[in-house]
Amino acid sequence: MNLLQENSNFNIKPNKGEELNVQFTSRYPRIPSDYFTFLNSFSLLMNHSETTWFNSISDFNETNTESDFKWNEFEIMSVDAFEGDKEQQQIIKEFWNKHLPIILSVKDGYAFFAIGVAEENSDKVYFGIEPEFEEVELIANSFDEFIAKIVDHSLKPKLLKLFIE
Repeated sequence: MNLLQENSNFNIKPNKGEELNVQFTSRYPRIPSDYFTFLNSFSLLMNHSETTWFNSISDFNETNTESDFKWNEFEIMSVDAFEGDKEQQQIIKEFWNKHLPIILSVKDGYAFFAIGVAEENSDKVYFGIEPEFEEVELIANSFDEFIAKIVDHSLKPKLLKLFIE
């Protein structure tokens, strides 16, 4: 179910049956069920100004030819920033193995929302922003709570403005 389908702040196209590939699910075997159901409901979900978007199955499968950003763009940027420092790169990779970026934004600098996919943070939603992407703030204790905050506009104003023009 996708509560954002009736929300006029988003451009939405339904999923036409694409499924996550084995490479992706091998890295992220613990995707929370509420998010997984939501993910399967769309192929495109973004604000009208096209500056904030939900990563789709085609983004995760790396089959989306319409986006200049990879789904893990901020992880790549962080790893590249520590070129030659294998220890710091490993710390960054471990962070992203526990935090799946579900929304990317370029509206007010580089920012993202991620969902916890490790045992200790499963289904929690976090917000991060450049330059220290791995320093995140807990936004909601579940994905459903996060979506409800978008729908009823109870998300912090600085975060809500990423979705609304």
